[in-house]
Amino acid sequence: MKSYFSIFLGLLLVCLGPSSVMAGAKDDPEPLLQEVREIPVETTEESISYLQERSMQLYQDLQKAYETNPELKAARAELKAVEEQLPQALAGFQPTITGSAEALYEDVETNGSTNNFTASDDDGVSKQAGVDITQPIFRGGRTLAATRAANNLITGQQASLRALEQDIFVRGATAYMDVLRDQAVVNLRINNQALIARQLEATQDRFTVGELTRTDVSQAQARLAGADADLIEARADLRESQSRYENIIGQWPADNLLYPRTKIVVPPNLEEILTLAINKNPEIVSSEYLALAADDNVDEIFGELLPTLNAVGTYDKFYDPVPNSFDDQQNISAGLRLSVPFYQAGSVQSRVREARQTANQRIIEITESKRSIRAQTIAAWEALKAAEAQIISRKAQVEAAAIAREGVNYETEFGERTVLDSLDAEQEYLDAQVDLVTARRDEVVARFELVALMGMLSPETLAFSTSSTAFD
Repeated sequence: MKSYFSIFLGLLLVCLGPSSVMAGAKDDPEPLLQEVREIPVETTEESISYLQERSMQLYQDLQKAYETNPELKAARAELKAVEEQLPQALAGFQPTITGSAEALYEDVETNGSTNNFTASDDDGVSKQAGVDITQPIFRGGRTLAATRAANNLITGQQASLRALEQDIFVRGATAYMDVLRDQAVVNLRINNQALIARQLEATQDRFTVGELTRTDVSQAQARLAGADADLIEARADLRESQSRYENIIGQWPADNLLYPRTKIVVPPNLEEILTLAINKNPEIVSSEYLALAADDNVDEIFGELLPTLNAVGTYDKFYDPVPNSFDDQQNISAGLRLSVPFYQAGSVQSRVREARQTANQRIIEITESKRSIRAQTIAAWEALKAAEAQIISRKAQVEAAAIAREGVNYETEFGERTVLDSLDAEQEYLDAQVDLVTARRDEVVARFELVALMGMLSPETLAFSTSSTAFD
């Protein structure tokens, strides 16, 4: 009687369990980044515990990458180099002052004689010192154009640096969630392997007493071999993710990474996100300023075709310029120097045409960048919404698969189901757990990508410490 009651209980779980679970999931309004509902299966609680805890570790790791990543360090050095173009351009407004000095030994020999002079042989050292000053007055507008170009290049380079910072943050978050996912998958594979091994042992025992056939044993053995292979692959995937993590963050990931506490909030509708992305995405901002700098470069080169006017001044002091004649002499001169380029063999005109085509290219690249960012934003939005919906469905799937697995195991124990049915139920339950882990990873990554596309993934957004934001 007790065995019939067990069969009845198992069938009841199979029939009522999934429908009640799905009904609960349908009306489940919880935010997707709140706590995961507890799944009353021991192996599941152990396997996805990584995704139930909340941690600040992700943001600490991103801060470390922000401070130490060599790619970011190189980009900051590049920005410092670009910033030097501004004082170089401003130098066109300033005078240039050149000093000179020389000392010459002279041997002056005079032959013959006149009424006033007689033959002589004099020697001595003449010394001279002087200063030349040149003050540009008009350089064909080249200094103004170069100054504007330098400012635009610096702003564009700053935007490029912000884009790289955001890319590092996204790649770091992706690497973190990949390790987190693969850790959970490895745990799931280990649990599944142990479960199938126990099932194989039970199948062999029942085969020994004649309850099952050699086919049932072979099916269980095949599933165990497949579980072994899956575990090997999962561990390889974990090592690969850990190496990517180390490459970006700069250290090997801890063994107990936890699901990150959420700091990232996105607007509720796609149109608002697209507006922010088009206006604030650093890649678009960089392309716009590079286009402005290219226009300024046209003006700078064209200025080489225009006259140049400089104020010049010279002061020279000579000591003993003619040995044994007079002691010193000084010359002072000042004036204006006008230089007009009449013919330059067509070289400057060619460079002007080249610069204009480059400016046109930069303008076209703005359009290309906006289209690309728009497409990426829509894709990231859809990925986020899909991941959010999948989390709800996958949690319901895990619960339903757990109940179904328990029911099938009951039925298999009493001969109502085959060993293959039981193995299939175990595999479906495993697949559901892996899919839930993957959906949670996809949701966090999509959220980071979307905020980065809006140009809002910054140290301030991630609440880094004050020392880290000093780079800005």
